[in-house]
This record gives sequence, C-alpha cells and structure tokens, in this order.
Amino acid sequence: MTVELAFVGAGGIAQWQHFDNLEAIEEAEIVGICDVDSETAESAADRFDVPAFSDHHDLYAETDPDAVFVCLPPFAHEDQEIAAAEHGYDLFVEKPLALSAEKAREIRDAVEENDVLAQAGYDWRYSAGVDRAREILADRAVGYVDGYWWGGVAGGEDHWWRHAEKSGGQVVEQATHIYDTVRYLAGDVERVTAAGSHRIEDAVDFSDATSATMTHENGAVSHVSTTCAAEDGKHGLEIVADGATIEVTEQAVSGVVDGEDIDESFDRNPYAAEVESFVGAVATGDGAGLRSPYDDALETFELTLAVNESIERGEPIEL
Repeated sequence: MTVELAFVGAGGIAQWQHFDNLEAIEEAEIVGICDVDSETAESAADRFDVPAFSDHHDLYAETDPDAVFVCLPPFAHEDQEIAAAEHGYDLFVEKPLALSAEKAREIRDAVEENDVLAQAGYDWRYSAGVDRAREILADRAVGYVDGYWWGGVAGGEDHWWRHAEKSGGQVVEQATHIYDTVRYLAGDVERVTAAGSHRIEDAVDFSDATSATMTHENGAVSHVSTTCAAEDGKHGLEIVADGATIEVTEQAVSGVVDGEDIDESFDRNPYAAEVESFVGAVATGDGAGLRSPYDDALETFELTLAVNESIERGEPIEL
C-alpha cells in the first residue's frame, strides 16, 4: 500500500531528516508541500515534483493525503493539526507540540474525536541507546535519573528560538527530549521544583541554565539540567536502578550491570526509525506500535511547561 503524505512546514527538520528518510521508504509518497515561505515550499515541492502551497487548507483540499507531517516552530501552531484531524488524516507532529497547554489539549481532543493516529517527534524513543536501556531496566526498580541537555544558542541574532514568546525557551523546545526520555525510562512525574539563571541576557530572553528536580509517581526521583551557554554539546542520562548504574545516549549505553562492565555503541538513525514506524501504522491503521502517541507527548509538554512555571513562581508545581 502506498501511503500519501503531505507536509505543513518544509524547513528545519523536514529538510534535515524527514525528506531523506521518507525517500528511503518504498511505501511512502509525498504528494504536497506547504510552507509560509514560498521559496521553501517551492524548493521542497520541486524536489518531489508535487504542488506547493502557502495555506494548509488549500493543501488538504487539493491533495487529500493519508497523513500529514506538521513540522512547525512552537508559535506557529494554529489549526493545522485540527483541520487535518477533521479531514480524517493521521498526524506526525514535531515537538514541541505548541506554546500553550490549552492549544495542545485542543489538538489532542481533535485527534481523539476524529479517531486518527497521531505521533509526536520524540526520536529518542526510537534510538538504539534508549532501547537497550529499556531492556536493562525492564525488571529493575529505577531509583534515580540525572539527565542533561547542554549546548549553545540556536539560530542567528533574530531567530525565533532565542525568544520565549516564540520557542517556549530551551526546556520546552530542546531539552524536552531529555524530559521525555526520563518519563519513558522512569515513569510519570507528579511534582517538579526548578530554578534558573539568566546570565547571557543579550543572547536569549529566558533562563540560559536550569535545574529541575522531580518526584515520580512510582517513588523514583530525577533531575534534569540544561544550559545554552556551553562551549560544547552534551546530551544524555545517568540512571541508578537495582543492580544497574548506566549512562545512556541515543547511540550508546555504558556502566555496570549486575557487577559486569558494559560499553555498547550503536549505529541507528532514530529519525528514520520513527518515520518508518509511523508510515507502517498509517498503512495498517494500527497505532499500537507507536512509541510517542500525541496524548503521551502532551504529558511531556506539560512537564516542561511546569518546569518553566516553577522557575517563574519560585515554588514546586504539582502535575
């Protein structure tokens, strides 16, 4: 079965990952491209010899795809997902889901009311490193997780990423991958206490370093630190569980498991794995194998919003 796909948003990760990965899937066919930047839309459309649009309503009306990839910055989410769901189109939505919980819940409700499949772009859930960590931790109680997303400031001087009113800040837009992986490996969070500092005020208008401590529903505790003031990138998690102390990245797991040293590395593109899973789900109509359904991704999104709220209010937030 051929799965016909349309794109709303053709820059960024669509160009960096999704187009290449979908071209490698025989069943996937891109049938239309929409972007508010006409040059971006036309360039991508020329690549696939399909029509280009600047309005997603026109895209839906003229292409009638099986599913839609929504690859937008946080501030740009309006009715793109809702209109697609009302047409009966399955959805692949890049993170973050929106800027507000209200908008993401509205999209979640549309997905449920129209009974469409919806996957969020949390590629860490499809990484070989996280897969291996899940295997190791499957029958063990996790006691502590320490996650970190350290890097630099994204984009040029006027880029939307640098402004909280457009990106949500680093926790929401970037470090959300770590918060999601913490939930995936250690369970849902019930309480978060966070602090932040703002030292590079000329570069970003949000906390450039954050520290969040979380209590999980199962009794585990976790911590995530972020910074966009680092000279080099560092992304991963360290986990302490019964009989296992490990460090996890997308492509590696190392540490001690049942008294034995392990040091394993992998070579899998998690972005390719997640879109292959999504295309397969659309083809069969069975979303049981999707690792990041929209309603679960919403819980991660609300967690990152709670981190920012705790920083702003200077007090713990209950989820």
